[in-house]
Amino acid sequence: MRSRLHLALAAAVAVWIAPAVASPAPPGVRKLHVEGGAVHATVGAAGKQVRLTLDPELQRAAERLLARSGAPEGAIVASDVRTGRILVWASRGSRDYVATPLAPSASLFKIVTAAALLEAGKVNIATPVCYTGGMSAITARDLEGRGATCTVFGEALGRSINGVFARLAGQHLTAADLRDKARDLGFDGEVPIDIPVAPSTAQVAADSLGLARAAAGFWSGKLSPLGALFAMQTIANDGERVRFSLLAPARGDAAAPRSTDGRGLRPDVARTLRSMLEVTTRRGTCAKAFRKPDGTRALGSMPVAAKTGTLVGGSPSRMFSWFASFAPADRPEIAVSVMLANDIAWRTKANLVGRELLETYFGRKRPGPVARRR
Repeated sequence: MRSRLHLALAAAVAVWIAPAVASPAPPGVRKLHVEGGAVHATVGAAGKQVRLTLDPELQRAAERLLARSGAPEGAIVASDVRTGRILVWASRGSRDYVATPLAPSASLFKIVTAAALLEAGKVNIATPVCYTGGMSAITARDLEGRGATCTVFGEALGRSINGVFARLAGQHLTAADLRDKARDLGFDGEVPIDIPVAPSTAQVAADSLGLARAAAGFWSGKLSPLGALFAMQTIANDGERVRFSLLAPARGDAAAPRSTDGRGLRPDVARTLRSMLEVTTRRGTCAKAFRKPDGTRALGSMPVAAKTGTLVGGSPSRMFSWFASFAPADRPEIAVSVMLANDIAWRTKANLVGRELLETYFGRKRPGPVARRR
């Protein structure tokens, strides 16, 4: 059973995490400050001190990136892949948007569809798929016939090809298949973490056209950045659902061992998804964002697994953009999730913000040009 201290802190953190440690504290937390290289929270009437797992330097960098984005609402959250320790919890707007499912999952939902198809044994990375249309919507006509354009499944996730996922889901999956995998990966329900958080929701219609649209990421529910982070961390851990932690052990106490919450994917499926997600940054939807003006690749030769998503809608109308990732793709250390809810006229997208946070993380660890580990 949780102590009153933990409950008070959890309630406060679920509402708001200070954008910078010098910012005014939320209700229930009188003060957030850095001491001894760690972020501390002062909670309760007695002024009890509790440490958080946040990395002060990376947290400040995330806050600067959010402020510079100009988005009315947005969030960045990052974790240590191996332990589940939350390194960044940054939010922009009137309330906490890290654990709030504000944005539609958009094309990030293709991760769920790809995982369900792979686990059912219906496809592999070499499976040829032909499709028609689907650029900005999925219609009944897009699902008919053989399709005029062909590719292989291994390219479809990184290039975010709507028609591929709509067709394959209609041929091989049910709405229940997608909902089950959405729960496994954090797209539906609460993610395992040591504070209360709002659940994300996956909405998949049972009719064939509704299922196809959801499978391709057209209004298939609302996802929190924390949920997106959990999906990437699960893939990075070969399908193991590692619990997040935001509450650090008290000084002198032993660090809690890595805690798992079952399995979300078979190891072979997780490894296949890794290779498919690498396409995103190499020649897929955010290859341009990972290419510097001089033509060199951001982060050097380091492989980065990622998925992007963009969808316009809501009230007020927003251009939602997503970037969910982990790196290095072959030996994962950090997972990063970024959501920006921009005005229709926007300054930057989530993929650029996420790339810059990755550069901050790896740049401080490795002086000079960032390169792939040997």
